Amino acid sequence: MGELRLRARLYIGFFALTAVGSTLAGLGYTRPLSLDRVALAFAFATLFCVAHLFPLRIASKTKVTLGTSVIFVSILLFEPAVAMLIVGSGALLANVIRRRPPDEMLFNTSQAMLQAGVGGLLLTLVDWNRGELRFDRPDQLVMILVAAVAMYTVNNLSLATMVGLQLSQSPLLVWRQSKGLDTMERLAQLALGLLAAAVIDAHVWALPFLLLPAVAVYSSLERHIQLRRQTLEAVESLADIVDIRDPYTADHSKRVAAYARALAVELGLTPDEANLVEQAARVHDIGKIVVDINVLTKEGRLTAAEWEQLKRHPVTGVQILSRFPQFSLATSYVRHHHERVDGGGYPDGLAGDDIPLGARIIAVADSFDAMSTARPYRPALPLDTVLAELVRHRGRQWDERVVDALLRLVEREQIQVPGTSTVRHVHRIAI
Repeated sequence: MGELRLRARLYIGFFALTAVGSTLAGLGYTRPLSLDRVALAFAFATLFCVAHLFPLRIASKTKVTLGTSVIFVSILLFEPAVAMLIVGSGALLANVIRRRPPDEMLFNTSQAMLQAGVGGLLLTLVDWNRGELRFDRPDQLVMILVAAVAMYTVNNLSLATMVGLQLSQSPLLVWRQSKGLDTMERLAQLALGLLAAAVIDAHVWALPFLLLPAVAVYSSLERHIQLRRQTLEAVESLADIVDIRDPYTADHSKRVAAYARALAVELGLTPDEANLVEQAARVHDIGKIVVDINVLTKEGRLTAAEWEQLKRHPVTGVQILSRFPQFSLATSYVRHHHERVDGGGYPDGLAGDDIPLGARIIAVADSFDAMSTARPYRPALPLDTVLAELVRHRGRQWDERVVDALLRLVEREQIQVPGTSTVRHVHRIAI
């Protein structure tokens, strides 16, 4: 995300003060802990730290941990302020060990503390007895679920607010666009927390044995994530075959993906949306795998039949990707990356804002790479010629905002352009 803006820093500062202030205020109403409860609190803080030191990567820039289970069992067994100290010290230690920047360290620690504080306070409102757990009062059972929802809300809304302040977007919009764990995986973490609380309340010595179901949940998540990652890599490899078939487009999809991500970030899209644009760009030409190699490498003009064959590749790409749930959100970007903002594109003739923004971003990235690299019908074009062509057709073929974002990135040298030639004229662009 780069350097944090002042308003994002102020938000983190306010967030941290709220977490610390709430903890100190709560400690004034907290009964002293016995030595065995102190030891138990130390054990949970250690577990929380370990959970964050060994996260699961669910995407290239997204990780999850089993820390939710530790927070949940902490609010069931300890008063709110103590639970906040437990997860706060565990989070702080994990961030120190991983050498996180101060702002990130402060936000991560405060976020964990406030999750515990909100969840624990809700349980206190229904006189939850942490000295002897009982699960027979309907109001308390309902409040356990409410506390779980509140923890989830604090976690996601706080992060969405910080991202929104940094990128000048609505936090609710950021939240809607973000993607987290599957519902069953979240329920598994909460169920593990409930199990741990019930077992420890009856037999505190059984804590080590709870590591077995924790490892089982972790392993299950890891296998699921690994399968998703392998599927993504397999589809991306299929897209690479398209580039390999045509020596003129070697690594084209990889470059377009890099350009598209840079454009998405420059335009202020959320991290999740930028990931989605990058993912779609990486496989945007996968439909060309069924196009005749002679058509892809033809040096002269295409015949009408050959052109119609080539124009079908976005639809074919969607047909291929629709078989993989991981690409379900990316299919519209792939289908429409050859639409024009004036309505003259294909396959559906969409115009203006009817074209998904991700598709408009990929269109500019795709055309930029096509013009700045050699093709069968012409050498690579000089950078100034490529940019002039983009400017000339902005508002007709390409979205104005996206072209302007590209110009800014090139000016700041944030886009690496392959070698160009001295040819000054563009004929066929980005097919």
